[in-house]
Amino acid sequence: MQTQASILRQLQFAYELVADILAQAFQLYDCHLDQALLVLVLAMKRAQRSPKFRRPRQSAYPVQDTLF
Repeated sequence: MQTQASILRQLQFAYELVADILAQAFQLYDCHLDQALLVLVLAMKRAQRSPKFRRPRQSAYPVQDTLF
């Protein structure tokens, strides 16, 4: 499903961007950017659980069209 991949990928990109900024500018750790990382992680988890963005489950036993 393309929408899940793009939304999750965008959230991951945002997380990486904020984490990179915090790594380069340690004086910003007291800023709200460190809270932004938590918000992004929670958003990624919520997007993974959302039925709208969840990938369809693959059956462990594929249905075969065979006649008995």
